[in-house]
Amino acid sequence: MGGFVVVNFYRFVFIQDPELEVSKHLHFLQGHDIHGRIYINEQGINAQYSGPSENAVAYANWIKKDERFKDILVQVSPPIHKHAFPRLKLRYKPSLMEGGVSHLPLVDSSMRATPLTPSEWRKKLSNLNNKDVILLDVRNGYEWDIGHFNGAQRPNVDCFRSTTFGLSETEDNDSDPLANVNKENTEILMYCTGGIRCDVYSTILRQKGYKNLYTLKGGISHYLEREGPVEWIGNLFVFDSRLSLPPSLVKHESMNDESIKHEVANNNTVFAKCYICGSQVSELWHRNCANLDCNLLFLCCSSCMNELKGCCTLKCTSADRLRPVLPSHERYKKWHHYRDT
Repeated sequence: MGGFVVVNFYRFVFIQDPELEVSKHLHFLQGHDIHGRIYINEQGINAQYSGPSENAVAYANWIKKDERFKDILVQVSPPIHKHAFPRLKLRYKPSLMEGGVSHLPLVDSSMRATPLTPSEWRKKLSNLNNKDVILLDVRNGYEWDIGHFNGAQRPNVDCFRSTTFGLSETEDNDSDPLANVNKENTEILMYCTGGIRCDVYSTILRQKGYKNLYTLKGGISHYLEREGPVEWIGNLFVFDSRLSLPPSLVKHESMNDESIKHEVANNNTVFAKCYICGSQVSELWHRNCANLDCNLLFLCCSSCMNELKGCCTLKCTSADRLRPVLPSHERYKKWHHYRDT
């Protein structure tokens, strides 16, 4: 495998001395060209990083030599030309992800949803017509916009900590698909990009009394690798410089099946809309508004990008602090990179 790759993995497991664990990882990575976010605390590890394939895989293999992480699911993306992250951030962090989750019993596997392999997940999706089966997309709305499973309701949030599925106090909340369900009998299927958000949110729902919770092991990326984009529409949003990945970039043996190729071709139709003009075109890109004080992440076609100079509204084009218009595949850097120009 040549070039750079992006690697993702996480594990909820008790770490008695996380500061010492951080030191061990930093020591190993000396001399390795690794960029990304690697967080460690008493509840485990959460890592997303990029590097030359040899370096990136060597780090993952080193981690798996530890008994606590020997069977961890390591996901490696197809090769890219450069780092997907600007630098390495490897440190102790009180919460392994946004929203503050350190108070949850995440190390207790019985409190998390039952993980389903990609093939088991695909079979479960065939039961979505059953009123006692609900499919939850536990991501953000802008992630759903670029790609999602058939039958999943769009999340009405722009950050994970704002997710409220199953948390409404009243039973007449039409925006909550779990508002009136039977907590004992309803099967709740949950998915996210890599699985960690589902593990966290299923623990919250378990504390609320929901019994039949299932999650997609390894998340969407693992499913696309193993099953191909059957029942999937669009691309996969990722939180690095690539922003989104078409399923065709993910290697999967199942795509050799002609019947599956036909089904995928029928399902992956153009569905996303430009935030500004509402048009449905094949070339839509996520980008942040050029107005630094807005910074909205939105889907935009190339025509609107040029017309509004990278902004999300006409009002933003006259803002005091505007970043330059970037090519559709690039992401903005911090403001201090632009302030002198």
